[in-house]
Amino acid sequence: MNLRFEYLPYKRKFLRPLATSHGDWRVRKGIIIRLEDADGRLGFGEIAPVPWFGTETQEDALAWCREQPTEFQLLKTPVSALPCCGFAVASALTQLGANPVQRNFPVAALLSPNESIENKLEEGYTTFKAKIGVRTFAEEMAQVEIWSSTLLPHQFLRLDANGGLSETDFSGWLEFLEGKPVEFLEQPLAVGLENRMLEMAELFSTPIALDESVSNANSLAGWSTWPGPLVVKPSLLGTPPDSLPNLVVGSSVFETAFGYEAALQFLGRHQSADTALGFGTPGFLESDGWSLHPVGSEVQAGLVSLSHLQALWEEKV
Repeated sequence: MNLRFEYLPYKRKFLRPLATSHGDWRVRKGIIIRLEDADGRLGFGEIAPVPWFGTETQEDALAWCREQPTEFQLLKTPVSALPCCGFAVASALTQLGANPVQRNFPVAALLSPNESIENKLEEGYTTFKAKIGVRTFAEEMAQVEIWSSTLLPHQFLRLDANGGLSETDFSGWLEFLEGKPVEFLEQPLAVGLENRMLEMAELFSTPIALDESVSNANSLAGWSTWPGPLVVKPSLLGTPPDSLPNLVVGSSVFETAFGYEAALQFLGRHQSADTALGFGTPGFLESDGWSLHPVGSEVQAGLVSLSHLQALWEEKV
């Protein structure tokens, strides 16, 4: 198959720096790729690196893009050290050869520190996600107490530590969260301490989800029997697997419309449960035209079409 390869780097600012246990995230950088076959069919993908998840850097991805000839036979699969490049290529090839999936998912609202939850409840959200391990335990505990007291039955919090808690703080969170409306506590300890997480959480009721521990296709397969949820960020998986475990929660990594739709298409095909996705991300970035999906309590795979993406490409190139 003869394909034409093009790429377009981008840089976007967060409206407010996103505080994580890895530090403040201020700028989202990535690369859009475009494939076109001899019949004029198009496919788009997005390279959206998050190096602290073990992916390549933006510089690594740019170097790979520069090495690709404009005209070539079927694009060689990027090496495992370039998982975001691999997912971008897989996404573009899928778009070239398959009809898009049409599927709706609920969305978990991403909360900023000290943000009131009432407005998002009025907008129809029932699941809410917040980062922890960023401020002091006492400050975050007080905020979770406020949020918890506002929620009704069948409304839940997700707390994401990004692997940044000490064992002492993890133990404190487990005790504090007993009886709270928390759907799961996400990656409390660092990668490599998964069995310790299970051991410490054994006597408590809050489920423990893995996130950084399942940052690529190999680690996802390795933890497929984990007793709690697995948070899957499709854009980081590399060449994606043909199937996913049952307890999967899809999550965005602040992609543009290209990668956001590619991730939705992957989850639309492979996520078995209608669990709320961690896709409440477009509203955290500046209004620069790179986001096309509506911000709301529900998201639809297939709403943003190939023609929408082509128009955005032409606008930005």
